[in-house]
Amino acid sequence: MSFYLADGFRAFAPATFLLALLAGLIVAVADRRGRSEGLAARLSLIAAFGLLAGSAAGVTAYAWSGEAASVTEIRMFAEATALGAALLALLAAFALRFAGAVLLGQLVFALFSLVLFAQAGIAFSDAVTAHSLTATSVLNTELILNVFAIALTAFALAGLAAATSHVARRLPLAALLTFVLAIVVEALVWAGDVTLGLLQVGWLEVTSGRVSLVAKADYYSDAAIYAELVLGLALAALFLMRSPPARRLSEETAGSARTEGRKALAFSLGERRWFRGLAASLAFVAGSMLYYDLYAAQPPALSPAEPVEVAADGYLRIPVETVSDGTLHRFAYVTSDGHRVRFFLINRFDADHVAIGVVFDACMICGDDGYIQRGNEIICIACNVRIFQPSIGKPGGCNPIPMKHAVEDGRIVIAKAELEKGSRLFTELVEIEVADPVTGETLINTRAPYSTEFEGRTYYFSGRDSYDTFRADPQKFAAEPLAPAAVHWDPEV
Repeated sequence: MSFYLADGFRAFAPATFLLALLAGLIVAVADRRGRSEGLAARLSLIAAFGLLAGSAAGVTAYAWSGEAASVTEIRMFAEATALGAALLALLAAFALRFAGAVLLGQLVFALFSLVLFAQAGIAFSDAVTAHSLTATSVLNTELILNVFAIALTAFALAGLAAATSHVARRLPLAALLTFVLAIVVEALVWAGDVTLGLLQVGWLEVTSGRVSLVAKADYYSDAAIYAELVLGLALAALFLMRSPPARRLSEETAGSARTEGRKALAFSLGERRWFRGLAASLAFVAGSMLYYDLYAAQPPALSPAEPVEVAADGYLRIPVETVSDGTLHRFAYVTSDGHRVRFFLINRFDADHVAIGVVFDACMICGDDGYIQRGNEIICIACNVRIFQPSIGKPGGCNPIPMKHAVEDGRIVIAKAELEKGSRLFTELVEIEVADPVTGETLINTRAPYSTEFEGRTYYFSGRDSYDTFRADPQKFAAEPLAPAAVHWDPEV
């Protein structure tokens, strides 16, 4: 639900905000000329038509993308058209303000609404491609919530449009400045996307300057909508300051003065309701997107890993009773070359049938992103595959990699040699002291100028000479293999 809400706002809120500002400017100019009767309703109908026709065109173009035109080319064309329409809208806004060109403003408003909503339809379609409304063909809670989110998005944007256009009508000069700034914000994002599209399809030569421009535009693109919401909030605050105070009538006021006072009070209270409506709409849009960006869209976090060290005899021992509760127990061991190796233990069955799965917190397919537990399922963070808990400890597929281990006197026994094997599975490096295998010089692994891998272990060197010497005959300088375990290993225990 939060996905459809956030991405609905991300796609359609900029278009709604820009069109509402332009509509308010048009009506404000018509007010001065005494020709505003029915204009607001007419602009609303134009915007509604633009929303339906433009969105339908955008969604259809995205759905029909294929050999004739790729999604990249369609988005590039849509945003290039939006750039042109934005420039035309800017010219129309200034013509409205300084020449009173109401008819021109309406024509540009109609074109602008079609272009913006078509571009929004493509952006929304692209965003929701990987998210279906429902995973089943029957009515269920997921479908109801997602449809409700889409309806709530439309309702909130309608409120935002009404409140923004009213405020723009009351403050045309401030609205014009806000419109210009919002156009600039969106134009920067569109220009970056268009440049990226031209580079991707080979119509523009790849240069460092163009790549840098695209990278910056992409980096700030998610912040563009928030910048426009801040502009809207500033406009709302100015509107509140410029609104007349709500003065209550005294008992002595009578006659025409009392009538005029009541009108002034009603007008003031009405203006404050418009302010609250705009502020509430902006807050709801911002809150929905912030919730999704900062919480709902974040990948699951791994539970803390308890640090462990092997005993002097070269074995790690973990009491079975401490890990037999059915909960995933994560541990971390720092290898001799500084890699932080994570592994976890979990009871695969229940308290009456204890069978501990002992596995690295990584898999051969997805790498070392790790796993989390939900109910009786273990979930791979990288690919979201659900793994049935009783299968933990068995190799294959996206299952975590099993570790050789044994059970002795009610304790899980893991050899140091098995833990050291994890160096090749995990990329996280901890800063530790290591020795140059050739010279014996002590150095910090993360600051070593040279390093190389040999037989699953990373070696660090203080200089080029020792590095070359090792590479010429690594077997001569490599560390002695760890002694094999002196226990009977049973990975299915």
